[in-house]
Parts: sequence; C-alpha cells; structure tokens
Amino acid sequence: MMDYATFKNGPACRVFAGLGGEWAGILERSLSFNELRHAVVQRNDEARGCFATAVRTYAGVASQGEHSLLLAVCAMVDFGHLADKLSEPHVTWQNIVRGCDAQTRAAIAACIEASP
Repeated sequence: MMDYATFKNGPACRVFAGLGGEWAGILERSLSFNELRHAVVQRNDEARGCFATAVRTYAGVASQGEHSLLLAVCAMVDFGHLADKLSEPHVTWQNIVRGCDAQTRAAIAACIEASP
C-alpha cells in the first residue's frame, strides 16, 4: 500500500488543491489517512457541508484521473455516498483506472484500502 507521505505528496496534492480553500492545507497537516479522514469530517461539519460542496464543484472540472481519485478520496474520508452519486454519469467505479497513471492508480488503491 502507498504510505501517507507518498499519497499526500503525489496525485492527492493536485486533487486537494483543486478543491480550493483550505483543503490542501488539511492534507498537508494530516499525518495519516485516519487523521485526514477526521480533519475532513470535522471541517465539513463546522462549515456545514463545505467538503461536499467543494467536491461537487471540482468534480465538474477535474480530469478523468483526478475525478477517479477524487471519488476514492470521498470513499476514504467516509463520503462514499457522495462518490456513488458523482460516479453515476461517468460510470467511474466500472472504469476506475481509465485515464490514470501508475501513481494515481496507487493513490486510488491506498484510499480504498484506508476506507472505513
């Protein structure tokens, strides 16, 4: 499995930057997948759905590989319901690695393995 340091400095860095706002900082400050999950859920609760809003916005402009990783990140941080909803028009879960390089595929696998 990809370790957290590699994950946060690889393709996940682009995805969290694409979410805008403080999301890239939350990724950077977190030291593990569990810590990232907790930080995302806590921030989303504080700002009443800000993670879900950022994900929906970014999903509309993300590349195919970034979109797949974004949905895997959603599943990993306990927003699987959002990943399911956003995957419908793109059939993402059926084609999860299409358009992804090896590092992005490894990041997707790390998210899935770290999912609750």
